[in-house]
Amino acid sequence: SAVSTVTHNGNRSYDAVFASTVASILSEGMRLEFTKVTAGNAYMGGAFNGSSHYFTRTAAAPLNGTLGTVTNNFTIEAVVQPTSYASGMIAARADGTAANGLFLYMNATGQISVGVRSGGVGNYREIATYQSLPLNKKTHVAMSWTGGTVVIYFDGVSVPVGAAATSGTAPTTAGTGGDFSIGRFGAYAANYFTGYISNVAVFDAVLSAST
Repeated sequence: SAVSTVTHNGNRSYDAVFASTVASILSEGMRLEFTKVTAGNAYMGGAFNGSSHYFTRTAAAPLNGTLGTVTNNFTIEAVVQPTSYASGMIAARADGTAANGLFLYMNATGQISVGVRSGGVGNYREIATYQSLPLNKKTHVAMSWTGGTVVIYFDGVSVPVGAAATSGTAPTTAGTGGDFSIGRFGAYAANYFTGYISNVAVFDAVLSAST
């Protein structure tokens, strides 16, 4: 029987509705294989080597009029496939001293952190997930930041986060300026990612889970 609709529930869970009954065919625990009709995130490009590979957009215009001035109420998302548990930036903006910036980061434990810095490297607020990303598997990661309130999604499902780690002025918004990079910490040449990153997007707004 043909499939009428497929609903994505997040976290690789789906509801499939058939055009007519399949009760006599299916049994509990049976595995089904479907033909994919919509292209997914199959292409992941070349692997970031954790020491020198990255993409960047410098602080020259138009970045300093768009990404360079994003400080609050922002969303960052990407498809991530780590090949080892090593700390590295997925997508971040920072100036050359890392005194100002915002970041989506994978810790050496595989946990995801998001944070901001403003007016000095000692002024930061950072929030991490309890859950780690799986190795060698593509996961869609999205985070939204609103005045220090953070929501992080793995494959469309909100995951628990810990209490914020803070220092200095404990900013709730990011300082402006710097380069935006995929795979390292902006203009501050450090924290290179190990693995694959694709489909990066940044929004100067808080997106809903469905969006």
